[in-house]
Amino acid sequence: MATTTNYGWTTPDDTALVKDGAAAIRTLGSSVDTTTKALNPSTTLGDIEYRSSTANTNTRLGIGSTGQVLTVAGGVPSWATPTSTAGLTLISEQVASANSGIDFTSISGSYKQLLLVWSGAQHSTTGSAFTIRLNADSGNNYAMTGSYAAGGTIGIAGANNSSIFVGGSDYFAFGQDANSAALYAPAKGTLLIDNYSSSTKLKTISGAWSYFDNGGGLPRAMLQISGVYNDTTAITQLNIVRTAGTATLTNLSNTSIRLYGVN
Repeated sequence: MATTTNYGWTTPDDTALVKDGAAAIRTLGSSVDTTTKALNPSTTLGDIEYRSSTANTNTRLGIGSTGQVLTVAGGVPSWATPTSTAGLTLISEQVASANSGIDFTSISGSYKQLLLVWSGAQHSTTGSAFTIRLNADSGNNYAMTGSYAAGGTIGIAGANNSSIFVGGSDYFAFGQDANSAALYAPAKGTLLIDNYSSSTKLKTISGAWSYFDNGGGLPRAMLQISGVYNDTTAITQLNIVRTAGTATLTNLSNTSIRLYGVN
């Protein structure tokens, strides 16, 4: 009996008798049915097929779960849950409410960088200042250089071996005399800490922030700051501390202080 070129289905010879036609058609139809099923083994909505090691036979891969991605394992397609990719992960969000200080503690070391973002941090009165410390360290371990603006004055300042994490005594990260309720006036800014989980390297720091100094009657901004935390200890906590006065810190409505892990 003759066969087809690709799948080897049996077909009648040119000299076959007409009386055998029905049997030949049934044989061919059965072969087609078997091959079609072998090439299309799916049973469920969302299934996919891939070529197997057996000729003219595909393997069914059942639909994966929500959030899974198609990958390759052992040389064949498979579904897998994706690993963490680059981006921001919110570690903690706090809303200040008449606080004299705020702590982010027990920070996981599983990220490459830390990013602190804040806005609407209002002081209860003038005469006070709030800044940032790492690992609650009040020692002379902060060194930085930055450009600043106060009213119409722009300048550059630096501090070496300082115990106050600012770009000068009038440019505190969480403000000085920042008790105005106008939305632009409370402290706001960002701070990025690189390689924070290292136990062998110093920590590189960069950021920018601004606020309205209601005591001095002028806006202040740290336009850009870069610096180094002079300690090889891994950073496991970040502290917002009051360095002067008796004011408390409160977030305006719909604002907060957020700590992200960056990968």
